[in-house]
Amino acid sequence: MRELYILPFDHRGSFMQIIKAASPPSEADIAKAREYKKIIYDAFSKSVIGGVPKDKAGILVDEWLGREILIDAKRQGFITCTPLEKSGQDEFEFDREDWKEQLKELGPNYAKVLVRYNPEGDEEINLKQMEKLAELSSYLETQPYRFLFELLVPATKEQLSAVGTNEAYEKDTRPGLTAEALRQLQESGINPDIWKLEGVDTDESMQMISEQVKTGNPEAGIIILGRGESAEKAEHWLRIGAKADNAIGFAVGRTVFKEALEQHAAGKTTREQAVNKISQNYSFFVDVWKKVKSES
Repeated sequence: MRELYILPFDHRGSFMQIIKAASPPSEADIAKAREYKKIIYDAFSKSVIGGVPKDKAGILVDEWLGREILIDAKRQGFITCTPLEKSGQDEFEFDREDWKEQLKELGPNYAKVLVRYNPEGDEEINLKQMEKLAELSSYLETQPYRFLFELLVPATKEQLSAVGTNEAYEKDTRPGLTAEALRQLQESGINPDIWKLEGVDTDESMQMISEQVKTGNPEAGIIILGRGESAEKAEHWLRIGAKADNAIGFAVGRTVFKEALEQHAAGKTTREQAVNKISQNYSFFVDVWKKVKSES
């Protein structure tokens, strides 16, 4: 499977926080958010012009704040991904009831969902989510859009209490829960082309998750997400993740653009400087990934 370097900026609620929008956002806030997403898109385009392979570079952006970007990116021949989930929900819900029509209108290469699923969490919610997602997976098998599934495994209160700290959960508990979540989702009929997964801290954890992905579908790929962490942490996760043979890339967003946009919003940098910084950050992670893969 071809490698995939995604710059995700499909954030909605958290993006409004970056630009210091009111709640609910005003029309001026929404216009500003759309302009700031164009800054990210311009930075992405600059990186491709600067040497990031166009056939491996992709954007993930939402319809609400990035519809014009999706249309232009498709016209330019870039890889496009768009989210189908409602933003900021603990339980998966489609952003639009007519999500099939949404896909026809936007025509992305990848239909993406973000799902919070802990195999030891609320059983009723888990079953409701799996039913919706299995329907989506079955539908996409008959369509030209590929399926990108972002899995987050947040700790339950009981799990955090048992291990003591969030750091212990992340290192020692989450990897095993991720593998079990993958198994349950796979066995419920959910079969994405690519799993977008949280990074892990050890080669052993990454190998366990990689093997579970293969068990469900030997052809499925993995991309590593950044979770808005520091550049150092995201780089660590990419270096671990890239060692798995079915890991094909990454999706690092806020780590790439958040600080640059905040600096610009505060009047400390020009638009051009913000574009340059975001482009440099994105290209940095591309270089990290390519280097580790070449050494694997």
